[in-house]
Amino acid sequence: MTPPSSYFQHIDGGLYRFITEARHADNAQPVIVYEHLWPFEPGIWVRNAVEFQQRFTPIDAAIVQAQMQGNRQAAQQTVTAAKAARRARQTST
Repeated sequence: MTPPSSYFQHIDGGLYRFITEARHADNAQPVIVYEHLWPFEPGIWVRNAVEFQQRFTPIDAAIVQAQMQGNRQAAQQTVTAAKAARRARQTST
């Protein structure tokens, strides 16, 4: 399951770059290796492939570049608020 795009936006708003597919060492389940680009510090992450499909949407590279020219602190606040709201909804159900 190779994602059709190199860039993705998380449901909370962060921007990410697909790196590769892999298999989990313990159970051989497919995982996605990806890099956080914006608005927090860059870092490499791994997530279950099914969960990745549920939480990430393909996004055009030009949109990624445009968003990364914006106000980082404002973007961090927006993502943090979206994450808190999503988690609050999850705990209330």
